[in-house]
Amino acid sequence: MIILVILRFIIFFAFSIFMVKTMPERRGRAGENKVSRILSKLPYIQYRVINDILLKTSHGTTQIDHVVLSEYGIFVIETKNYSGWILGCEHSEEWTKNVYGQKYQFRNPLKQNYAHVKALMEVLEITDQNIFIPIIAFSNQADIKVQCSKEVINFRHLKNTILRYQNKVLPIDKMVLYEAKLQGFTNYTKDEKSIHVAGVKAKADFNKANISMGICPKCGGKLVERKGKYGNFLGCSNYPRCHFTYNL
Repeated sequence: MIILVILRFIIFFAFSIFMVKTMPERRGRAGENKVSRILSKLPYIQYRVINDILLKTSHGTTQIDHVVLSEYGIFVIETKNYSGWILGCEHSEEWTKNVYGQKYQFRNPLKQNYAHVKALMEVLEITDQNIFIPIIAFSNQADIKVQCSKEVINFRHLKNTILRYQNKVLPIDKMVLYEAKLQGFTNYTKDEKSIHVAGVKAKADFNKANISMGICPKCGGKLVERKGKYGNFLGCSNYPRCHFTYNL
């Protein structure tokens, strides 16, 4: 009887650890599924939706949540299924999520999406960056307080934001060609995804190590403490040539 109780406790403990460790991934997947459902309601003839792409470029791999191809541009969507206050500005390296006074930092998704656009330009052999419309989509429970001119919106505004663009910039034949090419990057293996995740983690660890030593991970300059609207932050001494910032 005692052995059975111990076994049950071990199983429960192991399951609890598993649930905690996988919670961010499960939350992220749930957000991506919500966005996929929203995008599926766009008119198919005018809009072609491709979800969960793992691109291979000359700089490594890049995972993109959603791409919408249309005559009105290529929408590159990064999903963040976060709640609470979302604080940050366009050029900062980190943004802050504030949930009931608990603050968590995460990489500026605008910079993340900029890398996605560059990867798409390389793979699709596109030279005009203006046909891309980057969008950051947060959950409807997020209160967005971000200082920027880009499309940083809640899920509920996503469809109308896309439909608002009506200036034709992409021929239909190109749209169909790009769709066929990108579909080839959706059937990746678990090993390929694991290698990509490991690479992202290694880069994040490298950046954190440099920041802890007062070194700008972007240009190698010295980090100095400064005061901003939402509190103190570290900024690069090479500003304005380097816009790296890190919230404290």
